[in-house]
Amino acid sequence: MSAEIRFDEYGLVPAIVQDWRDGSVLMLGYMNRDALDRTVSTRYVHFWSRSRGKLWKKGETSGHVLLLKDLFIDCDHDTILVKAEPVGPTCHTGAQSCFFSKLDKQGAVQSMPSDDAAGGLLERIYRTILDRKAHPQSGSYVSSLFQGGQDRILKKVVEEAGEVLLGSKNGRREEVIYEVADLLFHTLVVLGHHDVTLHEIYQELASRHGKSGLRSEATR
Repeated sequence: MSAEIRFDEYGLVPAIVQDWRDGSVLMLGYMNRDALDRTVSTRYVHFWSRSRGKLWKKGETSGHVLLLKDLFIDCDHDTILVKAEPVGPTCHTGAQSCFFSKLDKQGAVQSMPSDDAAGGLLERIYRTILDRKAHPQSGSYVSSLFQGGQDRILKKVVEEAGEVLLGSKNGRREEVIYEVADLLFHTLVVLGHHDVTLHEIYQELASRHGKSGLRSEATR
């Protein structure tokens, strides 16, 4: 496997680590042949430490290991993408990801930590929902939902689910896309009402991944 990879003149290749559940980029490390082979054989992510000049298993002292899920190589075969499940925070600072410092429009590092690099669009929408919950704004649709209470929030979910059903029954693809987007949005509001994070949803889905969806009568 590693024979096809283009290691640099120091025998290293950069390895980008991504959370397999939500796509967040967790860290960047370097692997040599030994680190790559050890990662494949043990299913725990290993790196080569350039500063210490030694092989190391991520989390070997902290316990915050990275459980290997999959490996990819880029088109030039000189960069590895590691899909992993982190056990605890990945960054030595205690942050979930090493990428929490944002650059402003002038390219300067902002002083306040940011979660914007984590996850994708759903996470950004969810953070906005939580902000509207904590800091209600006049004219904000989300704020009005929270002010209307749980019944109003749940009523919208039922309404949007019905719209998805009708769009599907009518065979209108564009309508299905539009209504599912509405349903996802209002489901995020439900999560925000209960302070349930998307990470918890991803974790639940991850625990089911690869398992049969059929349950025996005894478990029903």
